[in-house]
Amino acid sequence: MKSLSQLKNAVIQSLSEQGYRIQNNMICLPDNLTKADYRAMNKLAVQRNIEKSAPAVRPHENRLIRYIADGKEVCPESICPKIVSVKSNSEHELLFRYACLHWSIPVSSGYGRRLRLFFCAACFAVI
Repeated sequence: MKSLSQLKNAVIQSLSEQGYRIQNNMICLPDNLTKADYRAMNKLAVQRNIEKSAPAVRPHENRLIRYIADGKEVCPESICPKIVSVKSNSEHELLFRYACLHWSIPVSSGYGRRLRLFFCAACFAVI
């Protein structure tokens, strides 16, 4: 079993590897971060979320991927957006979870009530 000191050092090392700084016992972000910097700093958290959720989502991946357009397929001017409320135990819930796993910034489970919504093209099931 690790000592308190060992755990503290492990946490500080992990935060440092992710790009955070520790100053005066506070976790700090570097100055002048770009979008790419934020993505890099959150890569480990995103990867852990994928590993944790993979067993539940992976069996459905081939079906779910068909809902997601490649950027080259999207013509913004021709999209007629539709908002979809995600219901528990539905195909939309699986799709929402799958999409969240592939965002470069991790999604917090947070506290309290959460609305789960996504936009899709009204004539196509694409988010």
